[in-house]
Amino acid sequence: MDPLLRVEDLCVSYYSYRGVVHALNGVSLDVGREQTVGLVGETGSGKSTIGLAIVGLVPRPGIVDSGKILLDGEDLINDSNSKMRELRRTKLALIFQDPSTALNPVMRIGDQLAEAFIVKKGVDKEEAKKLAVNLLAEVGISNPKVANQYPHELSGGMKQRVMIGMALTGSPELLIADEPTSSLDVTLQAQIMELLAALGKKNKMAVLLITHNMGVISQYCEWVAVMYAGNIVEAGSTRNVLKFPQHPYTQGLLSAVKLGDKKELTPIPGTVPDMINITPGCPFAPRCSRAMEICQRKKPALLGTGDDHLVACYLYGDGGTTT
Repeated sequence: MDPLLRVEDLCVSYYSYRGVVHALNGVSLDVGREQTVGLVGETGSGKSTIGLAIVGLVPRPGIVDSGKILLDGEDLINDSNSKMRELRRTKLALIFQDPSTALNPVMRIGDQLAEAFIVKKGVDKEEAKKLAVNLLAEVGISNPKVANQYPHELSGGMKQRVMIGMALTGSPELLIADEPTSSLDVTLQAQIMELLAALGKKNKMAVLLITHNMGVISQYCEWVAVMYAGNIVEAGSTRNVLKFPQHPYTQGLLSAVKLGDKKELTPIPGTVPDMINITPGCPFAPRCSRAMEICQRKKPALLGTGDDHLVACYLYGDGGTTT
């Protein structure tokens, strides 16, 4: 069966006074129907740009240089603005990183949700208000008085629940969650992720979860893609990637976070490269202790090394071996 979402060789650039920032450099990614896929990597790796490109919201001065984004076989890149708006009302939804900036500060919570129902479902105002209260209860806000409150009166966790509710107003087939727990404490993070997982299952949604949290990936994702400097360097089933990481960058990420009973953490040396001055070889080579001469001059392809496992690294044959 074809995936719900297919991203093929996507390149996105931002034009700045310093030069061209190559945010994505040939990214390919599939998300199956009702599947939860994680996208993980350091800040600046291009994770959020993928989410914005899928929903057609790459901010100026950014442009999609090349590639394809297919939703149910439909080309999103070449769709008109009106068609893209229609898809965002029905099949696509995005949860932004910071709910405090995504919510309208001068509108009551209930009115914001009701407006979304009116636009996406075409219902009248009274019906939309009822749906808004019901939706708040569905995302764990059972007090109907919250509908009459303004965003500044809510906690961070409640605002994130409202944002999840806002995304659900169009009954999307694909939900993109961009760092949905980054501003929350550990307890609230767990609650929000449990809510997303339950709603995804209940509503039969596919979820693309963008995060830097390997613990979240390990608990909630079936498939994971590891990003570095605008490239996917490793991808596969979550079990394979976390238990048997192959790319030195993935190994470094796992060494730098606490998973299970591990006691010692080892940081990755160096910093993410300047995305304006892209080198011709593997982008991770300057930070990699196992880099070879070929890594400095030729970028490895993302190829299969076994069942449900892809890696872009010359340590595994000629940049990977096809399966």
